[in-house]
Amino acid sequence: MHILKLLSLVTLVGLTLNGCTSADISHNFGNVKESLFSMGSIFTQSQSKDVKETKKKQEDIDSSTENQNALLECPRIEYIEELSIVDKYKNNAQPHPDGLEYSANIAHFESSCRVLPDAQQADIEIYIRFYAELGDAGRLKPKDKVSVSHPYFIATLDKDNNIVNKQVETLTMDYSAGEKELTKLEKISYVMPFDSNYDAKDYRVVMGFILTKTQIENNRRDYQF
Repeated sequence: MHILKLLSLVTLVGLTLNGCTSADISHNFGNVKESLFSMGSIFTQSQSKDVKETKKKQEDIDSSTENQNALLECPRIEYIEELSIVDKYKNNAQPHPDGLEYSANIAHFESSCRVLPDAQQADIEIYIRFYAELGDAGRLKPKDKVSVSHPYFIATLDKDNNIVNKQVETLTMDYSAGEKELTKLEKISYVMPFDSNYDAKDYRVVMGFILTKTQIENNRRDYQF
C-alpha cells in the first residue's frame, strides 16, 4: 500500500474580522448532500456634542460596537476529512497498490477573512498546501514527464448543511522524469454570500476533493478519520 504523509490533528480556531487561522485536519462533517461530491463595513463611532451626555453616549457606543463585532465574526473554515484525500486507481472498484495512478491530500491550510455586512458577503483567502504522490500505474516509462489534474471545491454550508455556494478549482501536479512526490501551495480567493437574516458566523466554509462514491467508500475503509 502506498504511503501518505500523516496529518496531525489540531483544533480549528474561530475567525474574526481580518483574522486568520490554520489547520491540518477538519472536524467530522456529518451528512452532506451528494451534489457536494460531484461535479464590512467599518464601524465609526459618533461623538457627543453635549459633555454632560458623554458617559451615556459612550455606553451606547460600546453596546453598538459589541453588536457590530458580533456581526463581523467570520465563518468557521475547515476541510472535510473523508474528502481530504484522493486515491486514483486504474480500477477504483478493486483498488490494488500496483494499480495506483496517483494520490493526493490536503496537508495544511491557512485562511483570512473580512466580513462586509452591507454587501452580505465575506471575502476569504485560503492558502492550501497539497501533498501528492505518483503511483506505479501513473507513468508508462521511468523517463516520462507526467501531468496529473484533479478537481476540488470550496463551498458554503448553512446551519442545516445545505449548500449555499460552491466554487470548483483544479489541482494540477507536473512530475518530471523520475519524480514521484510533490507539494504545492495554492491561493484561493472565495466570496461567501450570506442571508441578511443571519450572521456570517452562522455558516461554514468547507473544502475537499471531488470524489466518486467508490472513492469515498475506499477512504472510509482505508483511513481513520
